[in-house]
Amino acid sequence: MPGRWIKIGGYTVIAVFSAMFILGFITGETDVMSALFKKGGTIAEIGAIAAFGLWIVRLLLRQLKKRKFEFSKWVQVVFKLLREHHTMIGWAAFSAALAHGSYFFLQANEEWQRVYSGLATLIGFAILVTVGLFLDKRAKGRKYQTFKKVHQAIAIIFGFALGIHLLVG
Repeated sequence: MPGRWIKIGGYTVIAVFSAMFILGFITGETDVMSALFKKGGTIAEIGAIAAFGLWIVRLLLRQLKKRKFEFSKWVQVVFKLLREHHTMIGWAAFSAALAHGSYFFLQANEEWQRVYSGLATLIGFAILVTVGLFLDKRAKGRKYQTFKKVHQAIAIIFGFALGIHLLVG
């Protein structure tokens, strides 16, 4: 049942930020739009940090399981729920990041450090999503393991780029 709500929420976020992406091109820069797209960037940050946190928790749980550590049932349920919807969370975060990044990239802005760090982060995110999509749809067997490692390596690079963008901005 909670999985259904995650899907509904994910599709809603994707639809809203797709509409914002189009609206940003139509309206141009206004104070309201600027504030709205900054919120979009915050939502994208939360999604990216959640995905990274999920990966760290997975590594931690794997090590604890080897040591016969007992987990409470709710930790397992929450982790499984988030893991099942990793792709949806990623797409929702990417749609928010794309709307946020495209809006601020296209506006006349004097703060080029923010723009360039954001553009580099968005490109890294796009590569991460592309490799993840290929991994999800086509990779099997040894290819799957290879693409999974590539996806994880790109995620680390993306994490550093996001950190730099957040520090500059």
